[in-house]
Amino acid sequence: MGFLGEFHSERKEYAQAVEWYTMAAEAGLPEVMYNLGTLLDQGKGVAAPDYPAAADWYRRAAAAGIGEAAYNLSGMYTSGRGRAWQR
Repeated sequence: MGFLGEFHSERKEYAQAVEWYTMAAEAGLPEVMYNLGTLLDQGKGVAAPDYPAAADWYRRAAAAGIGEAAYNLSGMYTSGRGRAWQR
C-alpha cells in the first residue's frame, strides 16, 4: 500500500497518494505516516492543508522513531500550525 502511495505521489497524483498512504499509515507503517503527514501539511491531494491531521501523523511517525517527522512537527508547533484547537 505504501508503495502505491509513493508511486502516485511521484506521478503528482496526490489524491490517490493520500488514499493509499492513509491505508498504509493506518496499518502502522511509520515512514508512510510521515509521508502522509507531509502531503496533508502541504495541502497536496486534499482540498486544503489539514494541519491537525498532519500534526497527528507526524506525531505518530515521530513516536515510531522517524526523526524527520519530529523535525516537521516541531516546525508546525513553532509556526502555530500544529495546535489541536485549530480544527
